[in-house]
Amino acid sequence: MVQIKPEELTTESFAPYGRVLEVPDHACTKQGAGWVCWSPVDFMLPDAPVGVGIVRCGQAPQITALERHVSREELLWTTTRDVVMAVDLPVRLGDALARPNIETTRVFRIKAGQAVIIARGAWHSPAFAVQGETEYFFLVEQKADLVDQDAQPWIDFAGGETLEIG
Repeated sequence: MVQIKPEELTTESFAPYGRVLEVPDHACTKQGAGWVCWSPVDFMLPDAPVGVGIVRCGQAPQITALERHVSREELLWTTTRDVVMAVDLPVRLGDALARPNIETTRVFRIKAGQAVIIARGAWHSPAFAVQGETEYFFLVEQKADLVDQDAQPWIDFAGGETLEIG
């Protein structure tokens, strides 16, 4: 069992795994009575329809496997409660036998109101509530993946290890 403590989510710390979306610290692009807007804050460039999903989750169990999407990015957005998510580096993208490596896996705390765009090929767990239960939204292109792990996307860690978020 390997225990990994959650890290603060920053643009710099998450860069190897994707991009962080949050309210910018610069002037808004549009505004009106009672609202302000920053747009665009980032881009995704899909070439297939994008599906929207909702996950209801509790606190993290022991994690033995991660998934990845080699051919597409995934947006994860938590709205009401903080979540944690394990991620590993996007390596060996064309290799259907690749496995996540617990030695390079990190865990990030995604605060309510933040979102992340998970890079193509970055291994990741589902997100889990820091406390109690919560829901989060995700967006992902609806197309077959390059290594076609869609039928069974959860791939065990390379050494068969178990991750505990703590």
